[in-house]
Amino acid sequence: MSTTFDPTAEAGLRHPDASARSNGKLDTPPSQAATRSGFWRSSAPAVLKKSKHPVHEAWQLYWAERAARSTFGAKLSSDAKPLQWAPIVASPSGTTQRLLDLLAAATAPADAAKFAKNKKNKELQAALSDWLAESKRAAADPQLALGALAAAHLLGAVGGALPAELGWKLVDFLTDLARHAQAWNPEAADAQVLAQQLLAGELPLTLSYILDEMKPLHALRAAARERLSEGLVELHNGEGLLHGQRLGLLRPLLASWTRCATIAAADKQRPFTAEGTRQYRHLVRNALRWTAPTGAEILRPTSDAWQPDFLHAALQLTGKKKDVAAARELLGKKFVAKDLDESGKTPEAPYQCDWARLALLRTGWSSENEVVGVDYSGDNVRLEAWAEGRRLLGGDWTTESLIDGVPVAADGDWEETCWFNDVDVDYMELTRFLADGARIDRQILLARQDGFLYLCDNFYGGSEATLEHTWQLPLGNAVLFCGEGETRDALLVDGKPLARVMPLALPEWRIDPRIGELTAEGNSLRLTQKVVGRSVACPLFIDLRSKRSTEASTWRQLTVAQALAIQTTDVAVSYRVQSGPDQWVFYRSQGQRGNRTFMGQNTSSECYIARFAAPNGEVEELMEIEG
Repeated sequence: MSTTFDPTAEAGLRHPDASARSNGKLDTPPSQAATRSGFWRSSAPAVLKKSKHPVHEAWQLYWAERAARSTFGAKLSSDAKPLQWAPIVASPSGTTQRLLDLLAAATAPADAAKFAKNKKNKELQAALSDWLAESKRAAADPQLALGALAAAHLLGAVGGALPAELGWKLVDFLTDLARHAQAWNPEAADAQVLAQQLLAGELPLTLSYILDEMKPLHALRAAARERLSEGLVELHNGEGLLHGQRLGLLRPLLASWTRCATIAAADKQRPFTAEGTRQYRHLVRNALRWTAPTGAEILRPTSDAWQPDFLHAALQLTGKKKDVAAARELLGKKFVAKDLDESGKTPEAPYQCDWARLALLRTGWSSENEVVGVDYSGDNVRLEAWAEGRRLLGGDWTTESLIDGVPVAADGDWEETCWFNDVDVDYMELTRFLADGARIDRQILLARQDGFLYLCDNFYGGSEATLEHTWQLPLGNAVLFCGEGETRDALLVDGKPLARVMPLALPEWRIDPRIGELTAEGNSLRLTQKVVGRSVACPLFIDLRSKRSTEASTWRQLTVAQALAIQTTDVAVSYRVQSGPDQWVFYRSQGQRGNRTFMGQNTSSECYIARFAAPNGEVEELMEIEG
């Protein structure tokens, strides 16, 4: 006995948004249009095109006669789980999780055949019916989008096992979601941006691929391509990097766009415009740049590592051999399959963009190389530092500035005022203006060959006063601060030494109690300094070479002279630091530049950093800012 299905009785399952329209007319649900001529494309089974069939009969004929296809494209392995490449939601709802579990069990053709059997079939029908009932009044958010994508791919995998009534009901609802998806708004919150790309881009493209033989669904791909390209172009800086405040969307969006590109490739179609494709290729490279040695995302310590099939698909789609070389060097052959060709050369590792308000200081692509990520898009600078595969620092770099005991509030955002990189250093400087004309100049320098990190806040009060400045930066998980007993330096350890930290503006010996202290508060480094003057420099030297950090070390504040007169620290500061056999000198003008000397060196620059060779006193410049 055949099942009678009346689509008009299912209006309650339509999404609550306004009805979709094309040229001023309401779009007909696929279940109603299927009885009309011209519904089926030339690729549909011939029996469907010869004559009109009732919708329940058309459903059965369609799934009995159509050619089977992989729901995510043939290039992905049968055990891949693309919807789980990057978390779309932190915790899928119970009904959505059931769909994901069923989809995972239906990827291979042999497994899909099991869903036609009674027990599995009942489970399938119950899961889809429950999800439809839950979703008919749901908000258009990432949770709904994840369920819709899971339902669409499940339809593609085992649609033939569904009764016509439930099958058409599902097709109608998913088509309605795709047609009604919210308009593109690049200023929307992260969740809305992600949902829009999934519902207005990925979902219609998926439906147009899975149900390609149905003309109304095949027609969805043009609008989907436009929506996806809008996201790729408008969310990025022109070189595939998101704004710092959207960094958490990097992998979820990349995963969506990679699924779309994989699906389109199976139909020999382009999923994006030419500019969208260019942005996608840049995004893959920047996603690699912002990858920690563990495979997680830099500045997102709780994120998951790359899934190998996700990375493989992205690299395969870009066709960039340099990116393959970088990925293989960073993550190893376990993550990057042998069938991908590499060039032997890797792209530039460091990167900075003031529009995105992000910077990456990176000495190379190896997991053992030093890397520092900086996000200055928010109220606090966020910084994360890795060396030899270990996360040393990570979190909000917070400050407190006082003038004559009164806290000074911020009067603006952090702005990049200098970015420089070459074979010796990656260097950036940020400035933030405070109330009453005060400001902070923040220096971040990663020595590429010498293996140290230099962090310094220069606090300028304007006029002479008692200035006090404190900055604090969280340590990595399981990293401990082990202060020395008689000196103010300390080792960072996690069962074995990782790095040594030295507060260069403080006296080395604790017996001298002047001006400040380096301590650990909770699980954070805390550097405090207090002086009477117009400015105070608060530098910290971090030796990132674990072996060298256990050797003898020392530092000194150097005398700076101008025209034979010794200058105060609010005119210029200079330091010498030694770790093991290596020594360096640092100089910075704190006011108007002048021709000055320190330790036999002469400079008129604003900033000067160099290697120092004892005992002959020769220096090899690492960086100079003339001002």
